Amino acid sequence: MSRWAHTDMAKEMETYGYDAVVKSHCRMCHGGCGVLVYTRNNRVAKIAGDPDCPINHGTLCSKGLASAQLAYHPDRLTHPVRRVGPKGSGKWERISWDEALDAIAERILSYKEDFGAESIVMGYGTGRENEAVIYRFANLLGSPNVLTAGHFCYGPRIATSIITCGTNPIADYENHPRCIMVWGNNLVISNPDCYKGEPFSVSLNKGARLIAVDPRLTRIAARADI
Repeated sequence: MSRWAHTDMAKEMETYGYDAVVKSHCRMCHGGCGVLVYTRNNRVAKIAGDPDCPINHGTLCSKGLASAQLAYHPDRLTHPVRRVGPKGSGKWERISWDEALDAIAERILSYKEDFGAESIVMGYGTGRENEAVIYRFANLLGSPNVLTAGHFCYGPRIATSIITCGTNPIADYENHPRCIMVWGNNLVISNPDCYKGEPFSVSLNKGARLIAVDPRLTRIAARADI
């Protein structure tokens, strides 16, 4: 561990009364940025970027900094609820897991009976640990319609790159390009597989010119030269 990181961690521990600090990785996206998790009374008190990590060099995006809220936010769902008022009214009641599963099963089977199994589509996003289970469930139900991250994220991205560029180009942010063009994207907020926010920001700080094509005035577009 670098001397700076060690000194900074010790200062944090003393100043804010943290009990321990643990090295880990952020999983809010595919980037896998290194993080320092500070704890107090066996709870996560702070998450910060790890200066020793070669991926993010101590930086961390807003999603990573707030990731502890996945566990502690007061609005986190920890049990099934059922809407009891009009949509948008915010009225819900707590129900048991058995009640929730029975209600879902009844709705699915009614759609199958009325419209056929092929009228039902299974959608599954990133966090693909249970993807095989979704395929099997759809198979048993009789529906061939399964959409996963590969269908509506990775696959279209690769196909578009090949049609547009003839290959799947990878921006060489590590060697800090002198000019960067961004099309409808906000790399410091949301980006595709692998890490791009930190080296992108470093490239801009080193003087790279930025061309942004975007109908929105994002943070990136506001900083663009063109």
